[in-house]
Amino acid sequence: MTLQINTRVDSITWPLNQNLTNQEIISQLELTVTENGQLISNDNLSINKKAVNRSEAGVYPIIITAIGSNNEYATKKIQAWVTDKNNVSSNDRPPVRPTPAPQYKTPAQTPSPKKKSKKKGVYIVLGVLVLLIAIIFGISACQAHNDAVQNEQAQSNALNNTNSKLDNLSEQNKQLMQQNKELQNAINNYKQDQNKEELQNQLDQIKNENQQLKNNAANNQALQNQIDQLGSTIDQIKQNPNQADSLLNQMKNNQNKFMQNLNATFQKLVSDFQQLIGK
Repeated sequence: MTLQINTRVDSITWPLNQNLTNQEIISQLELTVTENGQLISNDNLSINKKAVNRSEAGVYPIIITAIGSNNEYATKKIQAWVTDKNNVSSNDRPPVRPTPAPQYKTPAQTPSPKKKSKKKGVYIVLGVLVLLIAIIFGISACQAHNDAVQNEQAQSNALNNTNSKLDNLSEQNKQLMQQNKELQNAINNYKQDQNKEELQNQLDQIKNENQQLKNNAANNQALQNQIDQLGSTIDQIKQNPNQADSLLNQMKNNQNKFMQNLNATFQKLVSDFQQLIGK
């Protein structure tokens, strides 16, 4: 499966002291998500913009994460340029030093003091230039350091956000496995006592739990398919209790394939994020 985040540009303009919604960011980037070359919905798109300081002009990172139908993940980093194009302050211009007043010498003065005054003026100008260069380099180094810190923070936030989604998916999968176990126990009890009424009651209870889990997993199509399969297996066992073992084994074989794909997805996600943060 190939999941890809596509953008026409790799940066956006962020107005100073204003907030941008996810849809505005998507619109600026002309962002689309494709899976196997086909456009898919942006509903499972996560945009992490916590690193953007909208009250201070500068360049900040934004991390975008997309989740595919089979739990495949893709990430993309873009830049947000926070700027105020309509407000150009005169304070941004280099300071203009006043021209020294001309000095007049008396007939008794010699040319020597005038030459010393010119040399002093040259030294002052050179000193001012050196100072300005030092300030410019200092500001650039400070900005680069701030960008690096904010980039690391944004990557950490994106990883935490994705880990939260994985934890939620893992918890839902545990619930599905618990329902499988309850179904197996109900079948084992029926084999012993042949009590169809008790079996029907247990199957109804598991079916209700199955429906609740399906509602909670609405944003994960792959997990929903496994939940639907469990529900379908319950319905078939209710109609043919004597075929319970074969129906249950068939469902478990399909779920084993699902778990293999899920584990592969987790490994790929960990590898992608290690490359993203440079580990």
